[in-house]
Parts: sequence; structure tokens; C-alpha cells
Amino acid sequence: MSIWHVEPINDLIAHEDNDCICGPTVEHVPTPDGDSWLYTHHSLDGRELKEKAQ
Repeated sequence: MSIWHVEPINDLIAHEDNDCICGPTVEHVPTPDGDSWLYTHHSLDGRELKEKAQ
């Protein structure tokens, strides 16, 4: 089993691997070696909203 974390660079907070305040999205990633998990952390500075508007 593997766990990967994708975190925004230079965000307002330091993101935590467990129980992060940003409420990361968790995705199951099946691999030939077994189950893996991808945690995508969300920025707290609102950059996702700015990126979607462009």
C-alpha cells in the first residue's frame, strides 16, 4: 500500500498528512502491488477559484 500527498506550494498554512484542515480529496488508486491512496490537498488562499475563472 502506498499513500501520496499532493499539496499546494506556498500556501497560507503548512498542510498535515493526517487530519488536515483543508479537507483533502482522497482517491483510491488500484495498483498491481495493492491498494494505494492519493490525497489532494486544497489551498486556503483561494487560488483554485482564480484558476477556474481564467
